[in-house]
Amino acid sequence: MCSTDPKICSPNISAWSLSRTAVPLGLFYLTEVLVGLTDLAVVGALGPQPLAAVGLAKTVVLAFLTIGGGVLSAALILMAEDPAPERRSALVRASILIALGFAALGFTVHWTMLALLPPAGYAPDLVAHYRAYGDVMVWAIAPALGLAICKNVLNAVGRTGIITFVAAFIVLGNLGLSIVLTHGVTDFAGMDFDGMGVTGTGLATVLVNLAAFAFLAVHCVRKGIVSLALPRDWLRGLASDIRRVVDLGWASGAQQGLESVLFVVVLFFLGVFSETWLIAGSVVFAVMEINYVVSTALGEAVSARIARFAHDREPEGLKRAVRAALTLCAAITASFAVLVFLFRVPIVMIFLPDGTEGTAAFVAGILAWTTAIFLFDALQVLFVHMLRGLKSTVLPMAVSSCSYWLIGVGGGLLLAYGRALEGLGIWIGFCAGLIAAALILGLMFRSAFIATRSNIGRRA
Repeated sequence: MCSTDPKICSPNISAWSLSRTAVPLGLFYLTEVLVGLTDLAVVGALGPQPLAAVGLAKTVVLAFLTIGGGVLSAALILMAEDPAPERRSALVRASILIALGFAALGFTVHWTMLALLPPAGYAPDLVAHYRAYGDVMVWAIAPALGLAICKNVLNAVGRTGIITFVAAFIVLGNLGLSIVLTHGVTDFAGMDFDGMGVTGTGLATVLVNLAAFAFLAVHCVRKGIVSLALPRDWLRGLASDIRRVVDLGWASGAQQGLESVLFVVVLFFLGVFSETWLIAGSVVFAVMEINYVVSTALGEAVSARIARFAHDREPEGLKRAVRAALTLCAAITASFAVLVFLFRVPIVMIFLPDGTEGTAAFVAGILAWTTAIFLFDALQVLFVHMLRGLKSTVLPMAVSSCSYWLIGVGGGLLLAYGRALEGLGIWIGFCAGLIAAALILGLMFRSAFIATRSNIGRRA
């Protein structure tokens, strides 16, 4: 039976108790969106080349954070499944080494990109800005993945409230430091600072992530959630723990990486047909990021509970956790879709300046009918996480990839070129891919859920 906090393990879990864990996680993921927007806004004042260089370098770094976070999410499931404090600490040590491996790989890819940009035809000034920002920003990979590890630990024990304050610190701290370090200050405390340009933007992100990671790490140690004490034979089990996390998490990392690339590919093909379609895709994707943040946070919160209840043979708790997650997902996503539909024109005008009424009307129209698939988008993310809680990762990755690429991209290209629908064909294919992923993953989870409850009943 459950051996940790009763309010986390109780089979009487409700939508309200689940949301208390999910909201701080949602704010954690929202910080990634806001920090990215902040950096681009601050650098935009320096000119188009610095903006393009920062956007490219940030995309490379975020790819490592997305894939690395997916792999490390396996540690959350293992921690929730076996709540013993010594096992939790052992999995944290394994996660740290995995994160350092991703950080080292990030440096390698960054240096490779620097070598590839000039032969690819990039302007020397743009390459110089890329180097100035990337040489610093790449150091943010390790502390950012460290934050992900702390988030997993706090989620596993149901103590995510502190993440709310850390998220606020990251957003506000990054904004203030980015402005000062990028553009400088005049006559502040008798000193003048000219600013460091794009280097300052990257440095601000590194410092804020490092400070937030240090704070959460100290918090976890002081509260006894993680122990720094090393058992005598800790090295003996380290390789085994790393293998367990990687074996369970590689498919999750691959899936999140393929999903990130999907959005890039869709935007690329939209841009092939028209600039207006490219703008529409960019705006709608920006809105959908909020939908993704909500479903991801909810999925992470419920996946830990599912793993716990399955391990502790609590069929009623398992049922209530799934019901609460589906209820919250449907209610929040439907409400968000209605709000976006009603206020689509003001939302679009946030991104488009005056004098672009024709483009704004087109984008608002695309956003309006795309709100109909918001629920499918949220559900496919939720089902992936709930299957992860049942330790099923490889088959969901394969199903998602086929839905995204065969139906989404393949179907979109067929409609765009074969049926001459151009940008509309790409968009229809993209939406169809998300719908297919939600339906197939939903059937998979239903089957896995029934099988798990049946196994629990037989073991009981």
